[in-house]
Amino acid sequence: MLNANAVNALRHRIQAEIDDGHSNAAQFALAIDSEVVAAESYGTAADDSRFVIFSATKTMVAMALLPHLADGTVELTAPVDRYVPGFGNNGKESVTVLQLLTMQGGFPQAPIGPDSWGTSAGRREKFAEWHLDWPAGSRTEYHPIAAHWVIAEMIETLSGRPYAEVVNKRVAAPAGVPSVLGAPGEGSVTTIRTAGSVPPLEHLVRQFGRAELVPDTTVSPELLLSLNDPRAQAAAIPGGGGIARATDVALIYQSFVHNPDDAHPRDWLRDATGTIRNGSVSASDGVPANRSIAGIVAGADGMNDYRWFPHTPRAFGHPAAGGQQCWVDVDSGMSFCFLHDTLQLDPSHDLRRCRELNALAVACIGS
Repeated sequence: MLNANAVNALRHRIQAEIDDGHSNAAQFALAIDSEVVAAESYGTAADDSRFVIFSATKTMVAMALLPHLADGTVELTAPVDRYVPGFGNNGKESVTVLQLLTMQGGFPQAPIGPDSWGTSAGRREKFAEWHLDWPAGSRTEYHPIAAHWVIAEMIETLSGRPYAEVVNKRVAAPAGVPSVLGAPGEGSVTTIRTAGSVPPLEHLVRQFGRAELVPDTTVSPELLLSLNDPRAQAAAIPGGGGIARATDVALIYQSFVHNPDDAHPRDWLRDATGTIRNGSVSASDGVPANRSIAGIVAGADGMNDYRWFPHTPRAFGHPAAGGQQCWVDVDSGMSFCFLHDTLQLDPSHDLRRCRELNALAVACIGS
């Protein structure tokens, strides 16, 4: 049962982002029992407007690997090189599938550019050139782009079909939503912009509590803004190039709870949405990673805010650049998505908004 007062408070809080000039366009969606129960578009966004969902794409791509774990064609403890021959060059032969999926691969900033994206041969050639920055499994550090290019290549190799097609068929289609990766779709794609300025470190330490909790901004605004280019949107970048409406994301997360027509292998879906496979502290933000094989579990250690999650231990999902929020609370069954167009250069703004929106979203369930 929805709490109407909490839903109204959530609507007003997002409207304030527009009124105060922090965002030009935004959407939110709440879903329960496989249906959207509240949604709205703000500012210049229309209901059919789509947004680049940045790193929220990662969970959708990883979920497309589950059938291969279920049928045994992929083993978590096996080396990635078994499935992508040549990946193991330059000392990477020890990198396992589990390490790849949980940000322990050891190559967080490995370069790969547009000239390599479009073909399997081009991707593999680039993988073979990469070196490890540290031994696989010895350190957790966020891999913004590189790891999910390898995951995508595994999916394409094992399925025999283009990875974007597989992700759309295995993840978007069961939720009854349009393709989210590489397909033009319907409705305009909202233009990404930046706002504000980078504050002094002292300000960020005060806002985040201590220096090690201040996020590592290794992904430059310029790189994120490059996704305004339709060619980049069409490239189906598996670590950050998904495009969707808030309602699409909320329904996809509903499918992770309700699993319509057993679209996902049950045991592995339960594992993906609830089993923490990597709880070590991430060098990127000083927080225990709480990584499952497909995303992040909120946990009960009180660090939920710094993972951009509500204070519900079984929330599962993946946040995205600009403070975009995408999660489902496995216990209550409610999914929530907030998307907008603006990259604030002060991450403490996103932290405050995240705390407030997540608390309001959780409050929407109840009398």
